[in-house]
Amino acid sequence: MISKTDPRKSALSLSKCLGLVTLLVLTGLTAAQAQTLPQRVVGGPAPLLANSGFDAGNGAGQPIGWAVTGAAGSATVINRVADRTAGLASLQVTDAAGTSVAVRSEKIVATPGRDYELTAKVRTGSGTPAALYLEFWDFNGARVGVVQTQPEASTAWQTITLTAKSPAAAAHVTALIYGTQAAAGVSFWDETELIMEPAGYDPAVGSARELFLDDYRIESAHDVGRVVHPATTSAEPVIRADRPWEDSAYIYGSVIKIGKTYRMWYTCYNDQPPNYHLCYAESSDLETWTKPLGRGSIGYGDLPASQTNIVAANSGTVAYNPEAPADRRYVMLTFRSGTVNDTLGYYTRFSADGYTWTEVEGKPVLLDGDVSNLSWDPQTKRYVATIKKRMFTARTPGTYERSAFISTSPDAITWTEPTLAVSGDYADDGKAEQLGGLESQVYGMPVMRYESGFVGFPWMFALTDFTSGEHKAAADGPVEVQVASSRDLTEWQRPVREPVIKTGLPGSWNDGAHYTASTLQVSQEKINLLYGAFNNEHGGADPNDPNRDQHIGQIGKASWRREGWVSLTNGASGGVGDPGRVTTKPIVFDGDRLHLNAVVRPRGSITVEVLDADGAVIDGFGRDDAVPVRGDQLDARLTWRDGKSLKALAGQPIKLRFSIENADLYSFWITS
Repeated sequence: MISKTDPRKSALSLSKCLGLVTLLVLTGLTAAQAQTLPQRVVGGPAPLLANSGFDAGNGAGQPIGWAVTGAAGSATVINRVADRTAGLASLQVTDAAGTSVAVRSEKIVATPGRDYELTAKVRTGSGTPAALYLEFWDFNGARVGVVQTQPEASTAWQTITLTAKSPAAAAHVTALIYGTQAAAGVSFWDETELIMEPAGYDPAVGSARELFLDDYRIESAHDVGRVVHPATTSAEPVIRADRPWEDSAYIYGSVIKIGKTYRMWYTCYNDQPPNYHLCYAESSDLETWTKPLGRGSIGYGDLPASQTNIVAANSGTVAYNPEAPADRRYVMLTFRSGTVNDTLGYYTRFSADGYTWTEVEGKPVLLDGDVSNLSWDPQTKRYVATIKKRMFTARTPGTYERSAFISTSPDAITWTEPTLAVSGDYADDGKAEQLGGLESQVYGMPVMRYESGFVGFPWMFALTDFTSGEHKAAADGPVEVQVASSRDLTEWQRPVREPVIKTGLPGSWNDGAHYTASTLQVSQEKINLLYGAFNNEHGGADPNDPNRDQHIGQIGKASWRREGWVSLTNGASGGVGDPGRVTTKPIVFDGDRLHLNAVVRPRGSITVEVLDADGAVIDGFGRDDAVPVRGDQLDARLTWRDGKSLKALAGQPIKLRFSIENADLYSFWITS
């Protein structure tokens, strides 16, 4: 099995595979990152395979979450005690002579260069059992790596294991149970499990805040869960589509504070080619905005540029790098249509003032499109771009899967090969199914540096049909904003999938599709994110609705407390229920002050014990020594009785054990 204690050990050996093992690694186009399904238990493993025990089947008896090809009845979910090892059911694979049957899991976003282990339990009913495959696929859907094993025929249950390193070209990974035409037989399968080797762990923590958007710092936990806290949103738009050149005024754009002024670049849509334009607005408080005229060089109809706030043709997102040369302080990434794999893609523009732009000549710096999001990471001194690519892995035949890819650049001209970050999966598709729809995809995903990692806001598009609205050819359905996180822009986590910005009530200005800016506005107490909302879903205006014959986008403000997107929560209170505990992995620090961002409800508390690297309580830092945290505190400083200080423990590995009762814990950090 993959080591849970030392993920930095060498790659897994292939010697554990039973029978004939074949390994094929080819070259491909691009790499990808891991994405697990939602995580039910904090501190526990998140699943990769859906319905891994074959306990649920569809109306034809085929396993849900797996694709079956072959004769009718060749792969069915059965409920017989003798033919299962756990759960309610197992999979019976019947391979008739001269035919073949394949049972393949849904494609899972993979991490290149990481070790994967696939295990399954199998029993032979008659003849030759089916084989087990671990497969890797590139961006274009070509198989770029496979390892397989043919189990020995045995009426007793046996466990078989496959291990392999994901090729550099891998975008997805799948499990396959396959019976060939060359042999016939009946076999029973249960308890499949796919595991990815954990990422390396760095115990060092600086003064940056550690959030609980993932389990990176968590060693164990019980009786706590992750809760999404939706934003408080402005009752009305802060920017309306109220100019002659604004049929819609929404934000796939940016809000950047320069001095005391918030500067916004947003999208306006109108009937003047190229239809999408970049407009400019200013504010001192994020609430009241002005639209200065004459900053750009683009007019509208008979109106000269001096009477519009349009600053560029084609929409885009803007990043500000104060360390760049003066004429390149502002960078725009904009999409322009053209020939696929040639001129269709994203182009870079530079500006000294954010009004007048000079485009980098030549072909696009990044291919594909159309939505782009751009930010500047001051810590690593690089631009981070999220672009939308389309893979032909969708449920809907002949259509594409919208997905978010990441690329970085030191200069906004030379970019890394885009890598797959977040894609719709089995859990996301369930949202569309709840609406009687088809599947969910990622329409866009702004990514930005926040404290100890990166936070992303995937715009999850639940496709309901291809028959509603003026834009029905591209599908109808709601677009909701979720939250994702990454420590390194490589592996992304989405342990919870509820929206962080709720759709407005029916009939409100924001009751349709939602999108967001590519930048956060952060103060000591609050995080603000400007977002664009439409009064229709993605399909657009519905002529059958007399009140919704227009498709209008406007801009609102979403607000949270600091780190307020997701918390670890416990609901025990006053001796009723079970208090929760969370223990960190070993951490090493330089400071002496432990801080918490938490909300403690009535009759609740949070206390913190300090443990040594082996998990033993350090004298003077036990639970009875800790002063409980109570109330709503954005910055609670932890103390222990008798004046104990963390200073004496600086530089040595310790663990923190949080005892949480009737409270929400958002983050912790250590300062001097």
